[in-house]
Amino acid sequence: MNLKFEKNNYEYIPQLKRLWMDIFNEKEQAVDLFFDRCKTFVSFYTASVDRKPVSMVFLVHSTLNGEKAHYLCSAATSKEYRGRGIMSSLIEYALEDARSKGECYSLLFPADDGLYGYYTRFGYLPNCIACKTVFSRQELEKIAQDKILNHDDSEAFSFEELQRFLFKNNFLLQNNEFISFAFKYYSLYDCKVIKSENCCALISEQSDCADVFYSLYISFSTLAKMILENSSAKTFVFTHKADCKNTDFAMPNKIVTQNTEKYGMIKSLCDKNRTPEDVFIGITLN
Repeated sequence: MNLKFEKNNYEYIPQLKRLWMDIFNEKEQAVDLFFDRCKTFVSFYTASVDRKPVSMVFLVHSTLNGEKAHYLCSAATSKEYRGRGIMSSLIEYALEDARSKGECYSLLFPADDGLYGYYTRFGYLPNCIACKTVFSRQELEKIAQDKILNHDDSEAFSFEELQRFLFKNNFLLQNNEFISFAFKYYSLYDCKVIKSENCCALISEQSDCADVFYSLYISFSTLAKMILENSSAKTFVFTHKADCKNTDFAMPNKIVTQNTEKYGMIKSLCDKNRTPEDVFIGITLN
């Protein structure tokens, strides 16, 4: 088998779309959106046989603690070519290219728990975590009433600025283009998108529970008010970084349920860099 490894071969995009849909069972509209937008925030790598891509992986450009990094996602191999070590070789090829471009960290979110062991073989560590905090509607209503803003409500912030304001360190700073895409992407899967000049959130609702799986804000009380206005849920589960600033998550007078769980993996690409712990990835894809 004569494999060819390549970077950013845009001639393959029609074939990559079909491979993506076959493997991930995604909506065609969502796949089209990704490939229409990806040139502004992604490098992609392929392994091909006779000019047919049989394996692919995508690196979303980001930064971590002021150094270049990426989020590795949508790694997939055609079913008929699995079990031949192609993906392992392709990931090594992609990581070596990223290293040569000065990237210091690679982060990913395994699609299931079984894949944590697979990525350990490449040197990834399960040092990424997230907190989940549960509020009743009554608790969130109380927070929404305690509206204390540190900034003018009308002041506009970019996605990158909101991340820098909210998170202390050890977080994957995802660029404006990627987050803008992700909000549109998740809206295609019936997720609610909450956005204003100084806060935003992605919400998936099931029965009486709202899963707020990503949020950025200057004032948590302002975000709480917007979420309540757009959801009739009785319970709200927030996924967030453990040390968010300006938040009611850890206040002792709030009766909330909170736990921490592993939420992805990280690998240092530079020998001089110690792999940080308690890293927060943010928005994840396949």
